[in-house]
Amino acid sequence: MPDPIGKARPLPQFGVLPEYRGLGLGRLLRRAAMHWGSANGADHQLLQATASDASDRLCQAEGLAGLGFVCTMTV
Repeated sequence: MPDPIGKARPLPQFGVLPEYRGLGLGRLLRRAAMHWGSANGADHQLLQATASDASDRLCQAEGLAGLGFVCTMTV
């Protein structure tokens, strides 16, 4: 899928149920998504994580840098 400036980007979405966390499954899924994107011409990937949750800790452990945060509210 193209991003706003026309560059290719994959949009994989995945999660690991709490009872299966800590087994390295999220890391394997993220790395597989990165590999798939690279093999299919993606220029970059955008990862979204909730601050201080399992997905954020995974991103930090993988050496990824945060670009900031957005607050949302259900109305």
